[in-house]
Amino acid sequence: MFHIIIDGYNLLHASRGMDHDWTHLELEEARAAIINFLATRRQPTREDITIVFDGAAELLQARATRIQGIEVVFSEPGVNADEVIRDMVKTAPNPKSVLVVTGDRQIKEPALKIGAKVVSPASFLERAEEESEKRKKAPPREPREKYVGIDKGQVAMWRRIFGFDKEEYGDKDDEGGNDKEMRR
Repeated sequence: MFHIIIDGYNLLHASRGMDHDWTHLELEEARAAIINFLATRRQPTREDITIVFDGAAELLQARATRIQGIEVVFSEPGVNADEVIRDMVKTAPNPKSVLVVTGDRQIKEPALKIGAKVVSPASFLERAEEESEKRKKAPPREPREKYVGIDKGQVAMWRRIFGFDKEEYGDKDDEGGNDKEMRR
């Protein structure tokens, strides 16, 4: 599983002038909009997402919570989000499976040094939007039955409907019907 760790306010500021510009919103609204954006684009079977914001002394919510499948972390008073992100990357079980979304050199350099991947917030937003558009345009998934077949009960039902079952409908071959050809 891939773990994406996002510098929340970096992402917010990188949205300026993009399709999803959250910079004009109040801080609480902007955080909620970012979380919603991430939740609607994440691939739960392939990635975990953690977004880290600088905390505030007057913040009344929990320091870490899960909203719409996204882990939301606020730094403790006196600790900035950069420190929290650096610690998360350092303590990751497999830093090579971590993608850090930030524009801060103080986070990028140590993350790259231990093998994590780093992408700018603007690139991340562009890529997330491109992937979302691809999924919208992708043809619908083919039914499972195309590859594994239908179950025997359905086969029997369709055989009866089309008259292939001699037990129920009798043998019509002698009456000039085309049952022999239909069975082939």
